Amino acid sequence: MSAFAKATHARAQGDDVVFELETGGVTRPFEISGDALRRYFGAADGSGSELLRAFENAREKIQALAKKTQWVPSDGPIKLGTGDFDDS
Repeated sequence: MSAFAKATHARAQGDDVVFELETGGVTRPFEISGDALRRYFGAADGSGSELLRAFENAREKIQALAKKTQWVPSDGPIKLGTGDFDDS
């Protein structure tokens, strides 16, 4: 597992990668869709190893987006999908 994946406790869950990042002094749960990882960050398929490899490729964009996150759901993870990366 890569350094970013280890630091964020990332794991493939279905067709997504779930992870934790600190934003505003609070560690929050996040989830990025497999579709976004395939479309923008080079995941060849939906396998866990490919999703996690693409997650590592997305490190800078994920961290930048997480810092901008203003809306935090009261329950569950902050979901990142293709629409969040369309202007990347």
